[in-house]
Amino acid sequence: MTKATLYGSLTVLATEVEYRQFFNEEYCNKVIHTHDGIEVKFRPEQFNHAFFKNASRRAKDKSIFSRDRAERITWIKQALQDKNLTLYAGWDSKRKRYDHTRRVCLVTPDGYVVVLRIISDTKAVFNTAYLIDDPVVESKIKGSPIWN
Repeated sequence: MTKATLYGSLTVLATEVEYRQFFNEEYCNKVIHTHDGIEVKFRPEQFNHAFFKNASRRAKDKSIFSRDRAERITWIKQALQDKNLTLYAGWDSKRKRYDHTRRVCLVTPDGYVVVLRIISDTKAVFNTAYLIDDPVVESKIKGSPIWN
């Protein structure tokens, strides 16, 4: 079952287990390329980072399955292959600086983000994907340097 949105249909599955299986089959077991030819590796353990959220803004526990994130599971590939999106450098919170080995795709007006870690000119690893739930986050992303 799907619900229409501005970026694409939502994927509505019954359980977390079904979403995990979908992630493994459609991402971890397939070769995915970005619109500019970078091969993206998806690891099964990244499912939790992408589809769970913290219990509160201050918690760093990633303990709650997020149906809102999971329903956008197909948006990851769509965002990676969309040549019209602006790509931004990611923020390294430990070093307090922008990091061009992190590539951030921002899908607007939906406020959906896909983050990759760049390994080389031709390879990357999927880091996470999420819905922005704070307008400050979106403005920080838009204020980041363009990824190059």
